[in-house]
Amino acid sequence: MEKKLGELRAAYDKYFSGIERIEPTGLRNEVQRLVRRISTLPITNTAVKFKKDNLIAQYNSYNLYWNKILRQIEDGTYSRDLFKIKLKDMGMTPPQRPKQEPPTPSPAGKFDSVFKELVSTKKRLGESTNNLNYKTFEENLGKQSEAIKKKFKVSNVDFIVEEKGGKTVLKAVPKK
Repeated sequence: MEKKLGELRAAYDKYFSGIERIEPTGLRNEVQRLVRRISTLPITNTAVKFKKDNLIAQYNSYNLYWNKILRQIEDGTYSRDLFKIKLKDMGMTPPQRPKQEPPTPSPAGKFDSVFKELVSTKKRLGESTNNLNYKTFEENLGKQSEAIKKKFKVSNVDFIVEEKGGKTVLKAVPKK
């Protein structure tokens, strides 16, 4: 069983990398029959039972992974990583991309300090800043400040950033 599972894994690696053009369905069906046969065997030796359960779990894990990639191939969203395979064959490891933080714009508008404070507070609290856009932010605050000025008959509105219940909150404060 262990040998057949290793062969099947190698065959799928070749298929997904583009070396083989035909999916190894015959070998996969053979391993699936072995898994079904082995899973029904009554085993009393705990070491052998552990090995059997481990192999079955390994097959199930590979099976889910292969189905996911096959679905991606059918949808046309799978890209073969030939570059990484060539590097692996040469004994090298592919370069790792550094994790990128969401870009923080350098706004020059009238809500500059509020936006910067909002972004820094969100980052500090671990909230996402991906959907923040200064231009949209400025437009929204401009509209809100005009509405608040009319409603409360004030000449100015300040916005403050606060932390409330572990979340970032933006508050409007009317000023006379």
